[in-house]
Amino acid sequence: MSNEIKADYDQQYVLPPSLEDWVPEDHPVRFIRMFVDSMDLEGMGFRERESEEGRPNYSNDMLLKIWLHGYFEKIYSTRSLEKACKVQLPLIWLTGMHYPDHNTLWRFFRNNRKVLKKVFVHSVKVALKGDLVGLVLQAIDGTKIVADASRRRSLHWKNLKALLGKLEESLDDVFDEIEENEEKESCDPGYKLPLRLQDKEELERFISDGIKELSQDEKRSLKEEVEEGLDELAEGETEHLNLTDSESRMMKNGRQIDFCYNAQAVIDEKKQVIVAASVTSEGLDNHQLTGMLDEAKENTGGIPEETISDSGYFSGEELKKAEEKGYSVLVNIPANVGSYPAKKDDSFGKKKFIYDSEKNVYICPKGCSLIFEKESKRERYKSRIYRCKQAKDCAFRFQCSKDKRGRSIERTPYDECILRQVEKQKDAGKKELLSRRKKIAEPVFGWIKRNNKFSRWTFRGLGSVDAQWQLLCTTVNLKKLFSRWVDGVYVFAL
Repeated sequence: MSNEIKADYDQQYVLPPSLEDWVPEDHPVRFIRMFVDSMDLEGMGFRERESEEGRPNYSNDMLLKIWLHGYFEKIYSTRSLEKACKVQLPLIWLTGMHYPDHNTLWRFFRNNRKVLKKVFVHSVKVALKGDLVGLVLQAIDGTKIVADASRRRSLHWKNLKALLGKLEESLDDVFDEIEENEEKESCDPGYKLPLRLQDKEELERFISDGIKELSQDEKRSLKEEVEEGLDELAEGETEHLNLTDSESRMMKNGRQIDFCYNAQAVIDEKKQVIVAASVTSEGLDNHQLTGMLDEAKENTGGIPEETISDSGYFSGEELKKAEEKGYSVLVNIPANVGSYPAKKDDSFGKKKFIYDSEKNVYICPKGCSLIFEKESKRERYKSRIYRCKQAKDCAFRFQCSKDKRGRSIERTPYDECILRQVEKQKDAGKKELLSRRKKIAEPVFGWIKRNNKFSRWTFRGLGSVDAQWQLLCTTVNLKKLFSRWVDGVYVFAL
């Protein structure tokens, strides 16, 4: 007789099984339910359906629970969430055997994109109450995540410029507009270049041999559209335009360059809780520092003893703002700071020149004075130029500078802040703090992108992408809170 255990499909139950028995007491789905139930969703601004006609709507609290549990389980698409509600016992328990479809889930996200940030803030406040946030040392960092956009449907400034040049060569008269663009496409951002030219490879081929096929009318109309495209690129201060997600930008992402968004986070050292989160379409981090610190202060109600970051955040303007707002920061100093220009032989680097504020001159390492020459207007500030007038009689003139007019020094409004930052980091204790940045920030991004398998946005547009980042960061915090809740250490009441 076989001892194998087999399914008995004819077995009947006197009493139906209880869902409560099939969901363990320490399952994350119970924790998510308690977390959402602790919030006043109406007071936070979640949109409620106002119409009394038609089928009753699904409640906001149930839909939010589904989204949070989905992110706990690495489920990011609405169709996958819809399926999970029907086949996963924890979600069947969480929804009370209701099954919202993917359109319902998508509309909830769309209607409440801005409010999802308040859910993240609530997770920060709960972590504060649970003593998971120390407000001693924080790290700020950013990571590039690829946009939900095809590189093929992108335009480059050089391609448009080349096409415009060929059109201008072949046009003789003024003509009317050509075919209407297909504006009904859901992913069309409103750009009017003909559909056949919205593919990068097709555009390149068209530049080389496609113009001959056009009539003069078509050439004139296409020229106007190309000029509009160049104007749009100029307004966005970018050389690339993606026609699928026009707010994404080309950024360096590891060893590749792709259309991405730059996800920012401020992370507390104690338990690696994220205390501020935001997304920008700027590829560089050097103007993100104080904005993220402002958000962290608003979310936590306090200022940490120190905030550390890598050299990507180094900016004299940001350092000055941080000082004015009372933030103590340590930003890794780029190799070329303090040296003008950067050289192996730093004997005449900018940091060797001492500024005399009383005489308003710079003193070079050999004792010569560099006097004020003129003001120079930069994009975001004005700087002052100081130049040596004794270069002809100086034995070190060619070691110092190859400029025939004499060595010059540019003084920005932020030089004093930069100098204080350099002096601050000479302290061995501060250097040790800076070395802890990787251990605080990078594991969090690694968990999101590797463990949780999130390497590409599933929504388009800066507003939607930012809302998705809030959900991801909320999930990181909830993971930390869940471990405390399982240990019985933690209560939800605020």
